[in-house]
Parts: sequence; structure tokens; C-alpha cells
Amino acid sequence: MTDRNPFPPARRQQTAISRALMQEAYLAQSLLEGGMTSIRRLSFENQGRAFEGFFGLANGIERTAKLILVTDHYANTGSFPGPKQLKAFGHDLTELVRHVEKVSESWNVAGDSSPSRDEGSESVITFLTRFALTDRYFNLNRLSQGDASVIDDPLSRWVALVKRHAPSPRKIRRVEEEQREVASRLDARLAIQVNFAAMSGDRINSLESATIQAHEDEWVGVQGVLLAVRPLRFLARTIGRLNNVREPVPFYSEIFFDWLAPDSVLRKRRGFPRGRN
Repeated sequence: MTDRNPFPPARRQQTAISRALMQEAYLAQSLLEGGMTSIRRLSFENQGRAFEGFFGLANGIERTAKLILVTDHYANTGSFPGPKQLKAFGHDLTELVRHVEKVSESWNVAGDSSPSRDEGSESVITFLTRFALTDRYFNLNRLSQGDASVIDDPLSRWVALVKRHAPSPRKIRRVEEEQREVASRLDARLAIQVNFAAMSGDRINSLESATIQAHEDEWVGVQGVLLAVRPLRFLARTIGRLNNVREPVPFYSEIFFDWLAPDSVLRKRRGFPRGRN
């Protein structure tokens, strides 16, 4: 059978490589966008969003890091690493990011954004590494191991992590006190049954506690985005340095540019990409 494709085999191979790299970049970015959107919108009323966020961020960071390593290998050798080399990393994000930091240094990317030099960024990677390796099965494992009463789950640890790196400012505490007073008055006047659990595991059994928790969840959502974006900025800067580094490597920055936005812009976003409600 005659090959009717007008392009020579070498050109077709280059096109296939470019398409595969672009598709992987779009997939990684979509995972990150979904993860960040869920982190921003986490709430005690729908705690599945937080787990969805951790899944998205862990998988997105893993795929972005591996894409960086694959592209760097191709830029230096003209070939791609074998499947065994990539599988060797598994889901260990900490190990993957360490290798990406070496790539970043070799391409003279500013080192001040690397997780090993940013405590908050490193804390996020450590948290997500644990989630990727074990915590994604936390609830099922907790039940099967007979320690369902233990409250040391990813949700409570994420909230604690955010609070540690972003202490609540006075203005936030003042608004919280005002809302607490209003909700307390409503509790005294209305007979409404409230029964929820906060992400910390604490019980929410009144309008007052529900109002305060909703306010805290909103704050944790905003600050969680500003914390989680730190390692994403590092990855975006590193993969951006590999833009068109060798034919047919694509221009990655047009895909990952969202994470280079300043905090002043990101704190106003409720969804990713821009325009997602």
C-alpha cells in the first residue's frame, strides 16, 4: 500500500513528539487547575473537595516534574528516557522535585523559588508526597486497621499547615468575632439543629460554630492557594526555561503561565483557569 502522507517520516516523527509533549503539558496543567480550584473552594460542608484538591495537585506536580525531566533529557541527548527510568520515581514527589532542582540549576533558573530554599514550598511538597504515597487511601486504611477514632487525617494536617505559614491577621479575627456575636444571638432565638464536622474533626453543632467555620474555611481556601502555588511557580519557571529548547519541544509557558501570577492576583481568584466560577 502506498503511503499517501505528504510529509516525510522524519517530519511525522517530529510532529508526533510535539503532540505528545503538548498533550502531557495540558494534562498536567488541567490536574493542577482542578486541584487549585478545589483547594480554593474547600468547605466543611463538602470535604471531598479537599481530597480532590490533594489528588489534583499531587498528580499534576508529578506529571509536570516528569515532563521537565523528559524534556531536559531530550534537550541534552536528542532521545527520551526509557519507561523504567520514569517508573523508578514512582509517586515520590520529594525525590522528583530534587531532580527537577538539579535541572533548574543546570539551566540557570533563579534558585530562590526552589522548594529546598523555601520552607512553605517544601512543606507543600512533603505534605503531597505523603498523600501520594499513603494518605490517598487514608480513610479506608483507618477503617481496616481499626483506628477510626484517630484524627490525624490529611484535612486536619492541611489546615494546620496553612495556619502555620499564614497566621490569621487582626482584621480577620475582628470580623470573626463580629460574626460570632451575630450567630450567637440567632442561636438563642431560633431552634435550628446543626450537626457537621469541621475539617479539623471538631464538631459543629450551632449556627455560631458553623458561621465561624465557614469564615475560617474561606480564609484557609485563599491562604491555601497562596501556599500551594509556591512549588508550582518553581515548576513553571523551570519548564519555561525549556521552551522550544530543541525541535520540536513546544512553548510550555503558554500553558503554565497561570502560576507566575503574583499573590495579589491569585488571592482574588476562585477558580482556575481564569473565568472558571
